[in-house]
Amino acid sequence: MDQPQTSHWTPEQAAAFTSMMLGSTRQYGVVFYDLACRITGWNEGAHLITGWRADDVLGQVTAMLFVPEDRARKLDRHEASTALVVGMSENERWHVRKDGSRFWSSGVNIVLRDETGQPSGFVKVFRDATHLRSRMKYLENSLQECHQRGGEKNVFIGTIAHELRNPLAPLKTALQLMQRSPGENPRYEHPMRIMERQLGFLERLVEDLVDLTRVESGKMRIAYQTLPLQHIVQVALDSCRVAAEAKALTIHALMPPVPIDVEADPPRLHQVLVNLLNNAIKYTPERGCIWLTANVDQTHFVCYVKDNGKGISADLLPKIFDVFTQADDARAERGDGLGIGLAVVKEIVSLHQGTVEVRSEGPGKGSEFIIRIPLRRPHGSEPEPLGRPADPS
Repeated sequence: MDQPQTSHWTPEQAAAFTSMMLGSTRQYGVVFYDLACRITGWNEGAHLITGWRADDVLGQVTAMLFVPEDRARKLDRHEASTALVVGMSENERWHVRKDGSRFWSSGVNIVLRDETGQPSGFVKVFRDATHLRSRMKYLENSLQECHQRGGEKNVFIGTIAHELRNPLAPLKTALQLMQRSPGENPRYEHPMRIMERQLGFLERLVEDLVDLTRVESGKMRIAYQTLPLQHIVQVALDSCRVAAEAKALTIHALMPPVPIDVEADPPRLHQVLVNLLNNAIKYTPERGCIWLTANVDQTHFVCYVKDNGKGISADLLPKIFDVFTQADDARAERGDGLGIGLAVVKEIVSLHQGTVEVRSEGPGKGSEFIIRIPLRRPHGSEPEPLGRPADPS
């Protein structure tokens, strides 16, 4: 049975769109490049944004658009390799103009395929979003000020955590004694396994609650260390691999080819990534796919955890990181617990002075969580390199 069409173009419409994007549009730059990352096509919009004409760039590698720091990290090739695996890659970073000044580029790289389905090259569509970057920096500074002025305690959550924690230790000890009893009745084996699983769930719940109370009371501390981003991500992947294999899930890990040192709290960052990965594993059906992409720009590192699982309903998206969030739509199968784990993720990322967001087109359409954390331990707001000429080397 034929699949219903989701879009339709007449030849005239396709020709008009191609003419607009490649010839008359001034807001978007369009760059075609081959598998070796050499530029093969350049539109007028790219010329107006960067100052380079087609004759200047044809045959050059796309690295010429990147600032020196990103060229050293080979992020031009990382963009291409990510598009090859995922089909497309979104990127926001500083690029350079012909005169050496910088602009904040927001765009997407899409892999192109020939008649046989084999990759034949890429197209990069971007725009100058420097004005949006300035607004985002203003909002980041405002958020930082809010954190500095905030810090009120959540007495209710703290009370629940301590009330639950007190009986857990004797219950766990009693269960261990029962399991070791030589005269144990076989009838009790199954009930005791259930008790053990539920006690484990309660322990994790209490630890998440305790972490929240530490944040609210200002007692949670970030112990900064310098480690390669790739190492931190790989440790988190290894921790979740068994759970993924149990559901025959495929995890695609995409990281920059050059080691990127970051300053963060590795155990806490591990907690964040494992939480997001386990969340994706939990809500992705058997034989599904999960993508963990790590990337960096001049000031932050970014991790994307994407799945093709059950998705999140529109009404739940704005409150997915809130404590005690529950799904109004049971079919979405998100938020059916207390929502403590994602709340802890948000708090740990905030302590790093980073941000976390979620995207989903709705139930059944997968979801994507994005964390963005400063590359270096923040020492106050530093000005963006807006308009500063790039290093000519």
